[in-house]
Amino acid sequence: MKKTILFVLSLLLVNMVMAQMKVTGRVTSSEDGSPIPYANIQVKGVRGVGATTDLEGRYAFDNLSKDAVLIFTYIGFTSQEIPVNGRAVIDVSLATDALNLEEVMVVAYGTAKKGTFTGAASVVKSDAIKDMPNVSFEGALNGKVAGMQITTLSGQAGSTSSIRVRGIGSMNASNDPLYVVDGVPVVSGNSSQLSGYIYTSSNVMSTINPSDIESITVLKDAAASSLYGSRAANGVIVITTKRGKLGRTSVNFKASVGFTPSFATDNYEVATPEQQVEMYYENFWNAGVYYQGKTNAVASADALKQLNNRFNKHGYIFTAPDYTVNSLTIGGDRAGTFFNWEDVLFRTATFQTYDLSVSGATDASSYYTSLSYTKEQGRSVINDFDRITGRVNLSQKVGKYVDFTTNINIARSGKEGFNDTRSTGANYFLQSRNLFWPLYWPTDYVTGAPWTARYGSYAYNPVYYNNEWENTSKTLRITANEAITVKILPELTFKTILSYDNSQTKDHLYYSAAHFTGAGTKGSVTEMTTNTNKLVSSSTLNYNRTFAEKHNVGLLVGWEAEDNQSDFQRSSGTDLPTSALHTVATAGKLDASAYYWGNTMLSLLSRVEYNYNNKYYASGSFRRDGSSRLGPESRWGNFWSLAGSWRIDEESFMKNIDVISSLRLRGSYGVNGTLPSSNYGWRSLSTYANKYMELPGGGVSTIADASLSWETSYTSNIALEFGLLDQRITGTVEYFNRDSKDLLQDVPISQITGLSSTLKNVGEINNNGIEIELNGDIVKNKNLTWSVGITASHVKSSVTKLY
Repeated sequence: MKKTILFVLSLLLVNMVMAQMKVTGRVTSSEDGSPIPYANIQVKGVRGVGATTDLEGRYAFDNLSKDAVLIFTYIGFTSQEIPVNGRAVIDVSLATDALNLEEVMVVAYGTAKKGTFTGAASVVKSDAIKDMPNVSFEGALNGKVAGMQITTLSGQAGSTSSIRVRGIGSMNASNDPLYVVDGVPVVSGNSSQLSGYIYTSSNVMSTINPSDIESITVLKDAAASSLYGSRAANGVIVITTKRGKLGRTSVNFKASVGFTPSFATDNYEVATPEQQVEMYYENFWNAGVYYQGKTNAVASADALKQLNNRFNKHGYIFTAPDYTVNSLTIGGDRAGTFFNWEDVLFRTATFQTYDLSVSGATDASSYYTSLSYTKEQGRSVINDFDRITGRVNLSQKVGKYVDFTTNINIARSGKEGFNDTRSTGANYFLQSRNLFWPLYWPTDYVTGAPWTARYGSYAYNPVYYNNEWENTSKTLRITANEAITVKILPELTFKTILSYDNSQTKDHLYYSAAHFTGAGTKGSVTEMTTNTNKLVSSSTLNYNRTFAEKHNVGLLVGWEAEDNQSDFQRSSGTDLPTSALHTVATAGKLDASAYYWGNTMLSLLSRVEYNYNNKYYASGSFRRDGSSRLGPESRWGNFWSLAGSWRIDEESFMKNIDVISSLRLRGSYGVNGTLPSSNYGWRSLSTYANKYMELPGGGVSTIADASLSWETSYTSNIALEFGLLDQRITGTVEYFNRDSKDLLQDVPISQITGLSSTLKNVGEINNNGIEIELNGDIVKNKNLTWSVGITASHVKSSVTKLY
């Protein structure tokens, strides 16, 4: 009996072993036959068993059932299910998805497939910005998103840019978009206080290394951005950083070097020294003859006198025989020798960046770490920027139902120099074109000492004064996000995020006693520290399910709390004992100030999505915000959107139209808002800056409107998306209209109150326009891909009411 049992068990064991087999193969693209690396292969119905293709598209399973079914998936390609049926080699050719509708993009509080998303959003992948030599990712976005205008406010590296999404929606409040990094709103804009001194700015978003970015999604209409409510009227820029991918550990190193040569500023070229002097002489001569009634001889003599009074101190003497214009001679000891201000004010600037990253992933965890160093010189000799960043992105599965995700980024950036948007008298480009004539020298002609007087104009001698002052701004930023995702049911997921964002900017400004700004104070030095903290807690519950194989429903509910606080400290000193020590502690006269400001917000949010048979789509969202920037009477506001789309290409009457490979119509309408820039604009405030002798004194500083509210934007959008010739040509044509109402304005009031204005909700602005995106593959085969993309937009902004 025992022998019989052993014999039967042996047969079963042999049968089981024979049922397990090794399966290998290769995954390629059906379009050009190229291998698809990192494609995902899963065994249907078996959890935790899978494989990933290598760089050659190859995969292998050591022990696989003969009856197993393999599922092959990769972003941008149509997935396939293939039964093994006892085969040892299974090669698979994946077809590209028609509209690339399965491509997953990051949107508000989650992700969405491109084909199911009903809002207006543009996605920029890392491949589009990775080779752009820009300190900040914002510069690399220029021209890549229709309807988004990026204006460089300064040529100084690390300065804040102006970004406008679909026009200008406010006069007094912010027109900047909201920035969201890895699902959390972050601090953006200028972090420096030097703007009140030398008109420079420090863009806190330049602390993000562009090489760490996986994708950027720009949310443009209410359907896409209304889930961010009172901050989303000017659009939302959603940034997703990189994560490890399944497969072997990947180590990447990239070095980039760029140059900004002299031809970068070869415009508005100056005349020659002879032409400049002739023009000056003609002006004086014409004024004497035609306006003052002088003879030619007298007018010429007076003109020569004025020229010699100005330039003989620099070694030049001028003569004009026969009392006529256009016959001027430049003589003197320096005749034929002129000073080239272009050489001392500008340089061939260099840009260099070095990026190192290590990433990888298993079925249970993934990691991405990076270290980067960037240095950029400005064309101006005193402008420099440098940055070092480090990032760690980790995710870990705990069991079958819980995921932990940690994102940490540390960045230190420094810049020096001044903003080139200063006045004509301090803008080197304008000076070199208008004020610094080649006949002016940086040293005295007689003594050889530095020229410290003005050149009879707005210009000072920068060769001397560049060494008599200092201006630096250093920012240390630390961001940390911790997220927990719990899969309660196959259709129900809970996610909570806690984010901490801290940026500390230290500004240093020094003028020596020899500097024209510090001369009256016998030298001065100022140290400023601005510490900004942002704490965000966000929790969402997400439900997705398909009913009867055709009805797809998605529900999202959540809440979010946000706390913002900034602390500022300034210490200043004048009457410095020596130019060797640039510290406040050595100053003979000290002055200091410190204060803080901040705001809080609490929000409830929800969204519902439905599609029938992946053909007809509808969505709606609702958010309720409460902000401390507004008074109790109007603190809470409601923001919502409705949207829908229609996959026309899925209709039966489109099946025989081979030229059109995809066609989709979508539209939306909704409301979002803009908060006041002032944290306390709704309150009547007092000031205690009015001192009487050495005693403190107070007074009323504002008369406020207690019912002050946010600006509200009513946005409508309609778009047609299409693909032609098997997606060789794709494009989008979009029309939008945005009415911004209850504008925040400083309204004049009777000055008998002691004040001239108060902040109220007054007026309306309309923005409307058309956006066009067109992309085409001119050449696409196994060895070469040549693609062309065009974006165009026309935006009209107008004030429609200002009552």
